[in-house]
Amino acid sequence: MRCKFIYISLFFYLVFSFESGGQGLNSYSNLVSIGLPKEALRSKYRIRLSETTTSQLEATQKLAKEFVAKYRMTTYLIRKNEMILLDAGDFSEKKYARQRFDYLKKNYIKAKIVKSENDSISEFFIYEKKKPAQNKTASALPDNKPANKIEIKTIEVNATDPPADRSASWNDPKYNEANSAKDEDYLSENEKKIYYYLNLLRMNPKLFADTYLGHLRNSSNQYESSLYSELQKIDPLPVLKPNRKLYESAKCHAIESGESGYLGHTRKKCTKYFMGECCQYGISNPLNIIISLLIDEGIPSLGHRKICLSPYTELGVSIQPHKSYCINTVMDFY
Repeated sequence: MRCKFIYISLFFYLVFSFESGGQGLNSYSNLVSIGLPKEALRSKYRIRLSETTTSQLEATQKLAKEFVAKYRMTTYLIRKNEMILLDAGDFSEKKYARQRFDYLKKNYIKAKIVKSENDSISEFFIYEKKKPAQNKTASALPDNKPANKIEIKTIEVNATDPPADRSASWNDPKYNEANSAKDEDYLSENEKKIYYYLNLLRMNPKLFADTYLGHLRNSSNQYESSLYSELQKIDPLPVLKPNRKLYESAKCHAIESGESGYLGHTRKKCTKYFMGECCQYGISNPLNIIISLLIDEGIPSLGHRKICLSPYTELGVSIQPHKSYCINTVMDFY
């Protein structure tokens, strides 16, 4: 089964007696990297369609969608400082890229063949064929042609690991405390990194924003720009410590959801033990999981962001395979 790669926003938020609805690795994660399709991970060459500035982001996104629909090729947006690059296709050898390039160059005179840059991809648009549902009544299906579907991946921010490579300010020994789960042998390395990045954020919100989210400062997307602005103003929050009971709560729900392909917070057999919960689907990179929850695209209440920036002191994290979305992460706070 082909896994879906879309961002699903869900949250469950409890503070004492207050409840508001709305609004979160294992070896398998290495196969899906930051949520890219397998074809992308095998790609060595692509066709670069355009190079523009970030001020042209919306126009480039529109171009990407139109290109996918017309040419049936997955396209990728790459952010490099103030530049937006649009690449298309996945080719294992340059000769295959050349064949497609010769077909496209009459409409894209500035196109060129480039090496794949998966580490810098911020957004991608997938073309895939979707078969019509089977129906016993022949008249219900006017023809046997499959419907076309464009599936859009949420923006994932590329960042350097560790942050000290990006900013000397992180070299202060006090930030060692962010790695609060480093000695917990029941956690995977990527689960430990969730604690690490989330604690860096909570210890110094402004520095975190300047290190990883500087390109969102003047974004036309209100979710992105509001996040950057908020992190410039808020005070530090308590470091989150690992809690085994919260981990078991998160793990049970992540496994239960993954095996059934379920999305959401309703539990069948798992016991609830948390004050706030975030669930994330389709992303395996720990830093990108945190950033996507902070941006909280499409969630007016910003529930994920509120949970991540609330004065909790303990956390349980589990990242598990998911039947429909390849990967799902559950984070239970207390």
